[in-house]
Amino acid sequence: MKTRNKIMLTAVLSAAAAALVTGSIFIYTSYKYRTDHEEISEYFEVVDYIDKYYYKEPDKESYMDNALKGLVAGLEDEYAAYMTPEEYNSTMENLQGSFAGIGATITHNQEKQFVVTEIIENSPASAAGIAIGDIITKVNGVPTNNMDINELVSLVKGEEGTEVTITIKRENAEKDITLIREVIESDTVDYTMLDDNIAYIKIASFKDVTPQQFNEAIEAAIDDGAEKIVYDLRNNLGGLLTSCEAVLDPLLPEGEVAYAEYRDGSSDVICMSDENELDIPSVILVNENTASASELFSSAMRDFGKAELVGTTTYGKGIMQTTIKLSNNGGLRMTIAEYRTANSDCFHGEGLTPDYEVQLPENTDISTPDVEKDTQLKKAIEILK
Repeated sequence: MKTRNKIMLTAVLSAAAAALVTGSIFIYTSYKYRTDHEEISEYFEVVDYIDKYYYKEPDKESYMDNALKGLVAGLEDEYAAYMTPEEYNSTMENLQGSFAGIGATITHNQEKQFVVTEIIENSPASAAGIAIGDIITKVNGVPTNNMDINELVSLVKGEEGTEVTITIKRENAEKDITLIREVIESDTVDYTMLDDNIAYIKIASFKDVTPQQFNEAIEAAIDDGAEKIVYDLRNNLGGLLTSCEAVLDPLLPEGEVAYAEYRDGSSDVICMSDENELDIPSVILVNENTASASELFSSAMRDFGKAELVGTTTYGKGIMQTTIKLSNNGGLRMTIAEYRTANSDCFHGEGLTPDYEVQLPENTDISTPDVEKDTQLKKAIEILK
C-alpha cells in the first residue's frame, strides 16, 4: 500500500461511491491531516477579519462551504468537488443503487448543460414523460446554469413522497414538470435473448449492485443457450472501479488488467482477473457517451481478444478520482491518477476508436434492443454470425 501526497489509498471492500452522473472511476481513501498551512495563510487572515469586523453575525457554515468549494474549483478539474454532508450522502446513496429520486441519469454535455442520458423504467421520470436528451434548466425554480453536478443531484433527490419541480428544455421550448420522489432501485444490467442464440446484455452503469445483476444476467443467458453475446455500453458514463473489476473478472483470463499512473511516475495495479474465464464470442457497443469505467471495460475486453467494438468513438475519460470523507462528514472528490489497460495506452482525451465505425440514425431509441432500427446492434449481430 503506497502513500500519495499524504493521502492513504485503502482497499475498497465494497462498491459504493461515485457519481453515476459524472461517469468517474472512484476509490476510497482515508485522510491524514496536513498541519503546514503557510501556503494558505491568506485564507485564515480573511477568516479572522470576517470574524472580527463583518457587520452581521456571519453564517459560518455557508461561507465555509463556499470557501471550500472555491478552493477545490481552483484545481480547474471538472471532476473535482467539495461536497457538503448532504451532497456527500446523496452521492454515496446514488452509487449504492437505491435512493429516493425521480429515476433519471443526468450529466453535463459539451455545452455544460445538464442533459438526461437515461430514464429508469417505471420511475417518476418515465411516468412524467421526461425523455433522454431533455435539458434540465431549473430545479424548483432555481436555474441550473451555475450549479455543479452535486448541487443538482442534491436538489433533485429528497425524501420519498415529496415533490420536486423540474424545468426541462426540449426543442427550444421549456416546460415545468412536477414529480413525486420515489425509492429507486437501480437496474443497471438488462438481459434479452435475441435470435440465433445471441444474448444481449446492456450495462447502464457500474454501481454497487452491478456485479450481482451482471452475474445473474450471464447465468440466465448461459441457461438459455447463449452462444454469443452483445454487450451494450452505450451511454454508460462509468462508475465504480471495484464494480468494473468484478464484472470483468469472470470474462478475462488470469492476470493484471489495468494500472493507475501517478504524478510521481509510479504506478499501481488497479484491476485484476482470476483464472476463471468465460469463452464466448462477444461484441461491445460503444458511443460518445461511453466513458471512464465503461471505456476501461471495453478496452480490456479488446486487449485480451475477448470482443470487438462497434459504434462511435468513446468519450475519452482515462483519469481516476478518489472520494474522501472529511471530518465534517462532507466529502472531497479529486483526480489522483491516469489509468490504462494492460496492453493499451491511456485513452484520456482521445477515446477508443471502434473496430467498426457505425453511425446511429438520429433519434433512434436504444433503451431496448431493436435489431431493425438500431444499426449498431444490427452490425454487431452480423459480426457474430
